[in-house]
Amino acid sequence: MAAIPAELRSARHTTGREPERERSAWLAFYERFGAHLGFGGAALLVAIGWASRGAHLLTAKSGLGYVLGYLAIGCMLALLMYPLRKRLKFLAFLGPTKNWFRTHMMLGTLGPLCALYHCNFSPGSVNSRVALFSALSVAGSGFVGRYIYSKIHVGLYGRRATLKELLARVELAAPVASRAAQFVPELSQRLMEFDKTVLTAPAGLLASFVLPFRLALVTRLQYWKLMRFARRRLFVESMCSPRVKENARRLEELTRDYVARHLREVRRVAEFTAYQRLFALWHVVHRPFFVILLLSVGVHVFAVHYF
Repeated sequence: MAAIPAELRSARHTTGREPERERSAWLAFYERFGAHLGFGGAALLVAIGWASRGAHLLTAKSGLGYVLGYLAIGCMLALLMYPLRKRLKFLAFLGPTKNWFRTHMMLGTLGPLCALYHCNFSPGSVNSRVALFSALSVAGSGFVGRYIYSKIHVGLYGRRATLKELLARVELAAPVASRAAQFVPELSQRLMEFDKTVLTAPAGLLASFVLPFRLALVTRLQYWKLMRFARRRLFVESMCSPRVKENARRLEELTRDYVARHLREVRRVAEFTAYQRLFALWHVVHRPFFVILLLSVGVHVFAVHYF
């Protein structure tokens, strides 16, 4: 019969992590919800523009619609500042790279949005269509890149994570694991067996694409299996020990927290190599898209003003 360690009462609050630096409430809110609010606002403006396109409130040839066309071009040219700042050391006086990355994301959303309003959500001539679809392709590619970026970096605008750091995070709950093993036998062993099955690098590009979806299903299924096993073991222990019975709900909560946290970290480690490979592929695709965009916009401006 398993005895309940006294540390379990405070285990829920013990993560093994070093205390984080205090941040302002606004910065914490921005880092967590800023991108979602920005993309949500852009989607709302697209919906409004699409719904009101029949009113012909804007025209590409004059007025605000004409100005928005040049604003879109300005945003697209300004997108070059991020890769230039990142690669050219003498531009360090322009500020931190992470700030330019943030600006790069904002301009990558604002530019295509201005282009859509500039053309009143109508493709127009052939050169206009090429320019518009190039802008939308770059924006769509940017959204995909932003998602992959978040998977291999610490924070949205943070430094690049390392596999060693992620593996260390898997071990953060080890003290909880050792305590959990005292009242849920074989739990740690089952987790270790699962870790061995998923902590293998994907064999190729196709496997890298499939891996995140497969792990999403596999880890959820494993969580359900482990919690079913833990509840059964706690039920058996509670029949033998009044003390376990009295704290059964608390013990189940601790086990649930530990299993969920462990599977989440293991899943991130397992996905890391796949996302690194996908990010490298994304760079190969995103750059030609941007070059095509610049060329098509140049042709569009020339055709509009000289023909």
